[in-house]
Amino acid sequence: LAAMDDAMNRAQTQFYEYEITNQEPGKPERKLAMQVRLKGEKRLSEISAPADMKGTKVLILSTTQMYVFLPAFGKVRRIASHVTDQGFLGLTFSQDDFALTRYSPTFAAQLASETDAEWKLVLTPKAGQAAPYAKLEIAVAKSNGLPTELKYYNASGTHAKTETRTGYSCEGNVCTPGELKMTDHTKGGHFTKFTRVKWKV
Repeated sequence: LAAMDDAMNRAQTQFYEYEITNQEPGKPERKLAMQVRLKGEKRLSEISAPADMKGTKVLILSTTQMYVFLPAFGKVRRIASHVTDQGFLGLTFSQDDFALTRYSPTFAAQLASETDAEWKLVLTPKAGQAAPYAKLEIAVAKSNGLPTELKYYNASGTHAKTETRTGYSCEGNVCTPGELKMTDHTKGGHFTKFTRVKWKV
């Protein structure tokens, strides 16, 4: 798990542009565009489309310090800790999901199974750690030491969400997925897909 954390955090700073597809059951597909700047565990996200959401920004300084700027109100607001586990802007990804850049400080890992291609890890919160999930199951590719599938379980033990990370490419020793997709099983299969359009290390 520590090796996976290291593989995920090799870059000092990164810049991304994403196209986002949000599909709620029974509703028309929604498209967004977002720019993301990363430095360590700090993350600044800005919505660039659609027009009615353009300029909305979220700053994550740590798993407990998050702020949102809503251009309609012209104010910066701190995001209350009790809502960080909820879908951000109607997406299936929560602020907690974005803030989790390293897993080993919060979770203890056990090797559940292993094939020639991957390890399957089961993560549970360490004693005294406030974790956003009661359990995670992560498939880690041996080729690059990075996660390809994450299953998120809530406090009642329900498999709430599944995230896939596919289409990895690398700049030097920094590798990131070309597509991230999060499906919320508690909301009838509502999913959000991030497709990488630009990326700079």
